[in-house]
Amino acid sequence: MKSQILELRKLIINGQKTVNDIINEACAKCDALKDTNSIITDTYQDAQQRAQDLQQHIQRAANNLLYGIPYVMKDGVCTKGIRTTAGSAFLKDFIPPYSATIYENFNHHHAVMIGKSNMDEFGMGGDGIYSAYEIVKYFCDPTRVVGGSSSGSVSLVAANVVPFAIGTDTGDSSRRPATLVGVVGYKPTYGLISRYGVMPYAPSLDHVGIITNSVTDTAIVAQHMISFDEKDFTSQRIGNNQFYQNLKTVDKLTIGIIKEIEKYLTPDVLKAYLQCIEQLKSYGHTIKYVDFMDEYLNAIKTIYSVISYAEANSCWANLTGIPFGANFGGKNFDDISTTARSKTLGQQAKRRFTIGAYITKKENYEKYFMRTQKIRRLLVDQWNKCLNQVDVILTAGASSTTPKIQEVLAKTFKTTTADDFLCIANFAGTPSLSLPYSKINGLPWGINLNCKQFADQTLLNIAHTIELQLENQGVHYE
Repeated sequence: MKSQILELRKLIINGQKTVNDIINEACAKCDALKDTNSIITDTYQDAQQRAQDLQQHIQRAANNLLYGIPYVMKDGVCTKGIRTTAGSAFLKDFIPPYSATIYENFNHHHAVMIGKSNMDEFGMGGDGIYSAYEIVKYFCDPTRVVGGSSSGSVSLVAANVVPFAIGTDTGDSSRRPATLVGVVGYKPTYGLISRYGVMPYAPSLDHVGIITNSVTDTAIVAQHMISFDEKDFTSQRIGNNQFYQNLKTVDKLTIGIIKEIEKYLTPDVLKAYLQCIEQLKSYGHTIKYVDFMDEYLNAIKTIYSVISYAEANSCWANLTGIPFGANFGGKNFDDISTTARSKTLGQQAKRRFTIGAYITKKENYEKYFMRTQKIRRLLVDQWNKCLNQVDVILTAGASSTTPKIQEVLAKTFKTTTADDFLCIANFAGTPSLSLPYSKINGLPWGINLNCKQFADQTLLNIAHTIELQLENQGVHYE
């Protein structure tokens, strides 16, 4: 099994490298990439101190897969005593008084955080260009975006700075950027990973995401993160979370394909996508085309926008500058909060909050928000119907390879319905994973796999199988 985590762990246990060596190397690599703007706040000093402490108790590593393993955390996850900005100037000095459950879990398992990664402000963006802390640049080509909103986390895994990183995923924020830079991005079933202490964007859509370089490492990290949390009222129980121990290859699959997606792909990506399908056929898998009407596909972006903007406006009504965050003073409550928001929030956040406020006005709520929720229900029912017909649904991880920063800023690059399609897994709370497949004109591109709710082990096993099969083919073309 390909695994950077297991390779590092073997070096530590065999005494070939100390935990100090591993952490120092990761910090040095991260510092060397500071021009990519992947990190907002580094925690090198704390990480190096922890490494020294862990090395003194190295015997504990024998039963702990994450012992001494470096990682980065998206800056929207609260870390007690460590600055947490969520990519916003409003929170540039915010130091949480408590930690998210996922951060506590990693501390418990003795993984070592080396920094808080850059992100689109409050998770609002799909390209990694909407942070108050500069645009995240693709390390292989600084003229191109990484994708968002988990851009910093994805960037540092792709650059082999750390073997895993934590992002979030409200529409595709871990999976699409993973596709664009050639790593694995996984969003589990809704509620399996605690969101306690994770700053919200849209709670009915929000998931914590895992970014790694292999399905094996994804299973290892998931195993250490997924557990019931009574502090998260949406937390779900699962019978068995031993994802790594239960990871295996599977026999012939019935793979669902949604034909309508193909017309939304660029020519080069379409070529790679169809080639992937043919290769999977050659391994004896059955390809089954499942119906998903264009009317549903074209509604996805609107559904996502209405629901997420409305929920975001509600969640962040506490951005007043009084209990926490930026405070420039003022004569009264309205004056203080208006000034703080005007001076610190980015244009994308302001836009989405404004639209969200309009949607949730009394006279608009039923007309827009509730009607959209009903359409979401119809779409989810159709999605589940498709999932029930096959073992897994395969689609494109993105409609194109990663665009240039200037194309995104100038709005000459547009995402398509194929990109929006990844949001369906958030609407339905179903597990979804993006997997590297090929390089197109030197740029990575990948596929996306989806299974039924709570079939996370099945999804990981299928992804592991396809990963091995496609790697054997060595697909790289110009």
